[in-house]
Amino acid sequence: MLTLLQPFLDPGSRTYFAALLVSGALALLLTRPGWTGLRAAAAAFLTPSSRLDVQLLLARQLVRLAFLGPTVGGAWWVANRVVGALDMLGRPALPALPLAGLAYTIVLFVLWDASRFASHWLMHRVPALWTFHQVHHSATNLTPLTFHRVHPVESVVYALRGALVTGVAAGVWFWVFGTSPEVLTVLGVHAVGWTANLVTGNLRHSHVWLSFGPVERWLLSPAQHQLHHALDHDHVNLGTWLACWDRMAGTLELAGSQPTTYGLRHANHTHDLLSAWMDPVLATIGWNPRAGAVSVGSGGAGVVDDDGNGDGGRC
Repeated sequence: MLTLLQPFLDPGSRTYFAALLVSGALALLLTRPGWTGLRAAAAAFLTPSSRLDVQLLLARQLVRLAFLGPTVGGAWWVANRVVGALDMLGRPALPALPLAGLAYTIVLFVLWDASRFASHWLMHRVPALWTFHQVHHSATNLTPLTFHRVHPVESVVYALRGALVTGVAAGVWFWVFGTSPEVLTVLGVHAVGWTANLVTGNLRHSHVWLSFGPVERWLLSPAQHQLHHALDHDHVNLGTWLACWDRMAGTLELAGSQPTTYGLRHANHTHDLLSAWMDPVLATIGWNPRAGAVSVGSGGAGVVDDDGNGDGGRC
C-alpha cells in the first residue's frame, strides 16, 4: 500500500501532498473560482482521461517497484566506472571548492534539466519513442496526476537517464576533487528541484494559467507547459525548468492566450489502461490498431499536438 501512496508521501515526488496543498492554495488565489468553479475542477478528476491518469499512476508504481533497485544501483555503477576510466589519466588533485555542496547542487540541477530536455526532445522527434510518449500527450484535460500519465517504457527510459546522468556527474566530481559530492537537500531531496516542485510544479499540469512574463525566456512557466499540451501547438516548450535549452533548439514559445483544447487529434490508443499499455507496443512492431494515428512530419515524430512531460519525468 505504501508503494502505491509513494507519489503523495515521498518529498521527492512532484505530487508530494505538501506540494499539492501549496499548488491548490496558489490556484485558489489566482482563479478565485467560487463554488461552481470548484465543482467543475473536481469533475475534471472524474473524466475518462483523468481515470487513465490514475490507472497509469498505479501501473507506474509497479514498474518503479521492479526497477528502482537497478536504477539506484546503476548510478553507483556508472560513477565507479567513470572514476576507473578517468583514473587512467591520473588524478588532477584539485583543491576542494569553497561552497562545494552548493556548487555541486547547481551543477547537478543543470545537468538533470539538460538531460530531461534532450530525452524529451528525442521523445518528440524519434517516431518509435513518440509512439510511447503519445500516452502522456493524449490527456484531454490536465490535472497534477497527468504528470504520472506515462507508458512504462518511457518510465524506464527516464529512470535510466537519471542513473546515467547522476552517475557520470558524481564520478567526474570525485575524480576531479577526490571527495564524494554532497547535495544540498530539503527533506532529503535536492533543494533546488524540491523548491521548484513545491511552488509551481503541479500547476504545469492544470488549467490554472500562470505566466512568468518576460522571465519566460529564462524560466519555463506553468502556462508554457500547458501550451506544450495544447492541441494546436506543435512540439514547443520541451524543457522542464530552464528555458535556455528550448531557445537554443528553436522550440521556445512564450505564453500568449490560454488554450481551450488539449490532447492529440489522432492518438494511437484510447483512454483505457490495456489500450494505453499495449497499442503503442503493437504499433512499434508494425501493427497499429488505429492506423494513421502517428503522422511523421518534417521535424520527425510529428503529431498535431504538443507534449508535456518533464519531468520527468519527466521532469
